[in-house]
Amino acid sequence: LIYFNNIAIMSVISCNCEKSQIYLNENIIYYSLLCGCEDCRQAGEWGHFKGGPEPEKLQKLIYVRSDIKKIVGKQNMHAYQLRRDARSTRIYCKKCYSIIGIDHPNYKDTVFMLIPQLCKTDLDLSIKPVAAIFMNDYPYKDLSMISDDILYLNDFEDDEKNKKFDAIMSPLRPKYQKPKGISFRDLIKDVEGITVLNLKKGVKTFN
Repeated sequence: LIYFNNIAIMSVISCNCEKSQIYLNENIIYYSLLCGCEDCRQAGEWGHFKGGPEPEKLQKLIYVRSDIKKIVGKQNMHAYQLRRDARSTRIYCKKCYSIIGIDHPNYKDTVFMLIPQLCKTDLDLSIKPVAAIFMNDYPYKDLSMISDDILYLNDFEDDEKNKKFDAIMSPLRPKYQKPKGISFRDLIKDVEGITVLNLKKGVKTFN
């Protein structure tokens, strides 16, 4: 954290080798989820194959406002999509293949997502996930990390569970406000290109 008059004014998200860093104008985590989807898992496994950190089987996601005050090592950042029909865009460090942030159209450039196991941050990560999503994709039997008070969603096709999810999420999602700095989506546009990896679903080994 960076302080002014004993008040935290910026937090940092960094790759593991610290050659790629983004400093946030806020140090707030708005909400956290657990995600069993194949795309999150495969993106982490590909980064690990390239030399990056090893992902957890079930990813903990955290969401922060899309408002970046300072960028260090932009030349080391690159944006990737898993497939041509992918909706998520991830920024990796080209030196250590940590994932420092993820954008999705549904975020509407209000927030962006990071996976704390796959990067470094000084944000307070003690926030508890409110739901486990896309669990139909989760291939492992161990569910011990999902407590009874976490909403469990196999997919988003169950109307009743969707209503429960929306009721939980509505007060947590921040309203859009123009960033004081630049948005995460603007950073994606500003880094060197977007590479489509064309990874096949279900693949765990890479060339």
